[in-house]
Amino acid sequence: MVTLSVLKFAPGDRYRAFANMGRWSMKPFDAPGLQFQKMMGTGKNFGLWPDFSQYVFLATWASEADAMRFFASDAWQPFLPVTQSGVPSPGESTRGESTPGADLPGLGTLFLEPFKSHGRWGGTNPFEASDERPQAPHPALPVAVLTRATIRTSKLFDFWRNVPAARQRLTGQGDKLLLAIGSGEVPLVQQCTLSVWRDAATVDQFAYRQSGHKEIVKKTRQRNWYSEELFARFWVVRAEGSLGKLVGN
Repeated sequence: MVTLSVLKFAPGDRYRAFANMGRWSMKPFDAPGLQFQKMMGTGKNFGLWPDFSQYVFLATWASEADAMRFFASDAWQPFLPVTQSGVPSPGESTRGESTPGADLPGLGTLFLEPFKSHGRWGGTNPFEASDERPQAPHPALPVAVLTRATIRTSKLFDFWRNVPAARQRLTGQGDKLLLAIGSGEVPLVQQCTLSVWRDAATVDQFAYRQSGHKEIVKKTRQRNWYSEELFARFWVVRAEGSLGKLVGN
C-alpha cells in the first residue's frame, strides 16, 4: 500500500510547517510497516518558486492497517495543519492557482496500489508491483502517476527552461486531470511530479498519443537530463479528507 498525503497550511501556520520539514529530515518517522518515506516541499505552479503553504508526504506500507495506525498516531498529529484554536483542520484553500486541485482544501490522503513502476529512487524501486497483482482491477478507477528524477547539474538550465512548456501541456488537460503537484526533495535538483487522472485510458491518451508530451519525453533521452529517474502508476483505491472530492469518494 502506498499513501500520498497533501498538507496545505494557512499563512500563520507555515513557519511550523517549514520547521517540521527540518525535523523530519533529521529524524524520519519510525513506524511499524513503514517501508519507504519522503516528505517533500512543493513549487508554485510547478515553478522554481517554493510554495511554503503546501507539503507532500509519500510512503509505502506493508499493509493499509499499518498506514491507518500511523495516521492516527501521536507521531503524525504535529505535522497536520491547525486552525487558530489548535484543532487539526483540512487546511486553507488557495485560489487563483492554475494547477488542478489547487482550489480545494489541502489536507487529505490518497491510498494507492502500484501496477507499473520502473527506475530507481535513491538506488531502489519502492513501488515495484507484484507479478500477482491484477493489472486492471477496475477500468473506471482514477490513476495516479509519479515521475521522479535527479537532474544532472550540467543540465539544470536546459531542463528548467523546458518546464513551462511541459507544465502547459499537463495543466491544459481540463477535467481529465484531477490533481497535479510539482514537488521535490532538493530544490532545483531532485524533482517529483504527482498527477491524478480520471482513468487509465486518459493517461494513455496523454502519454502515448499527445505529440507535445512525447516530444518532452524524447528530449529527456536525447539530452540526458537525469542521473536517476523513476516512473510509476497507481490505482487510486481510496481517498480521505478533501482529496476524496477530487476522485469521487
